[in-house]
Amino acid sequence: MKVRLFFEGAGIAILAFIAAVWVFLLPDHLVIYHNPRPLSTIAGALALDLFFVTILFFAVFIFLDHLGPAKTRIAWAAIAAWVLTRLVNITIFFLNYYDAENVPGRKQKSLLQFAIFGGVFLLWWLGREKFQAFVRAVRMGLALTGCCIVWMLPQLSVLALHTPAKEISTFTNPNITAVPPSSERIVWILFDELSYDQVFDHRQPDVLLPHFDQLRDESVAFANVQPAGYFTDIIVPSLFLGRELKGIRSSIEGDLYVRPAQTKHWEPFNPYATVFYDAQQSGWSTGVAGWFNPYCRILSGVLDSCYWESINPFEHGLSDQKSTLANAMSFFKGVGISRITGPASAERSAAEVHAQEYNNVLPAATALIRNDAIRFAFVHLPVPHPPGMYDRHTHTFSKRGTYLDNLVLADQALGTLLDALARTADASHTVLIVSSDHSWRVGMWKMNNVAWTDEEEHATGGKFDSRPVLLVHFPGENHGETRQRPFPEIRERALIDALLQGKLRSQSDLDQWPVPK
Repeated sequence: MKVRLFFEGAGIAILAFIAAVWVFLLPDHLVIYHNPRPLSTIAGALALDLFFVTILFFAVFIFLDHLGPAKTRIAWAAIAAWVLTRLVNITIFFLNYYDAENVPGRKQKSLLQFAIFGGVFLLWWLGREKFQAFVRAVRMGLALTGCCIVWMLPQLSVLALHTPAKEISTFTNPNITAVPPSSERIVWILFDELSYDQVFDHRQPDVLLPHFDQLRDESVAFANVQPAGYFTDIIVPSLFLGRELKGIRSSIEGDLYVRPAQTKHWEPFNPYATVFYDAQQSGWSTGVAGWFNPYCRILSGVLDSCYWESINPFEHGLSDQKSTLANAMSFFKGVGISRITGPASAERSAAEVHAQEYNNVLPAATALIRNDAIRFAFVHLPVPHPPGMYDRHTHTFSKRGTYLDNLVLADQALGTLLDALARTADASHTVLIVSSDHSWRVGMWKMNNVAWTDEEEHATGGKFDSRPVLLVHFPGENHGETRQRPFPEIRERALIDALLQGKLRSQSDLDQWPVPK
């Protein structure tokens, strides 16, 4: 009997912490892949929290069973209502993660939660026998869920004890061969989550993007790019390889594995099959300054220069720079424990962390573009990717910004990089590619914890336009053209290879270039 109560308590703990725990339990290990620092203190804290809440509710359920069903009906009604609404939240959470553009809205979610609470208490009021049968079913579900604690705690404990090799987040090859300033150069700038629709087709009246406008007027603009996926960490390796990927995963050491659509089998990511290796084989030096993806880890063998930034804030105040105990306490601050331990320092918001990432990456990107020794440079900027971190009216960083504010910040970043490029000796010999990995993912952010504002709803009409951006500017060109026919984003690798091989030197060459199938 007490064993069942233990697993019921574990079921409560799992439902309470699943949103924080699940990324550590998935076999893809992407939480490790995307973080430059060890996450052992977070994993250890989650293990402690799961165990503590399990024991706490084990004791609660022993007490309730001792009182008997007649005296605990209201308590079980509250527990059952919480369990069901939590299940709804978890279901929508996972639907949002895996199919973000086809999930219920917040209003529907709230109505469903109220309906569950109302239904449970109506059942409690109408009939004792039916209510008791309902409670038994809920408790059985909790116990079955709680059985997962048997493998969850050991897995979290393994991660807590694991110490990976020290991450290299920046390096430069001191033996880069100098080249004449007249040599050709390619600069590829990727803006994360930049929407063609919001930048060019349906821009809001007070969103001013002069640098994007000028670049489009002097470039080939692809107005109907067919995205290579929905998630950055799948799309970018796909573009480097020129292969459609259906998924990625990582080892516990952070090594990348990919699942190509053609074979559907997992295989190690091969940096020597990427466009960077092609560049080096053709005599081009290579460099990356990027965000989120661990470029310096997965491409180290084919890069002459690299900088990678990724902070990835965790919810509930969890941090890889805190101790295990401090992380464990983070979940319980604000519910009475902080009165004993003393007030905690304010946690940084997601917007503040994102702003720090931007302010770290932009100087590195600017330095890369200024470095004439790097002939093929790739830059990945974290804008206009939410959360909103900028105020376009005051031109200051703000926690109350929106995607539209971030668009203006992205335009300013483009201006900074264009200015850096113009000051290089080889500016007149540089092909510039400006693109994005995917468009603005409306469904994801509407359901995310990040606030979705009325102006964002108005700008999108609540609909997802999937087209990312692709602009190609050839040196000396001062007139633009817009291509409406579909262009598969996965073919950007072939386009860059053609540039590296000298097959494309002007807009007219690109006009005659057949898009590989």
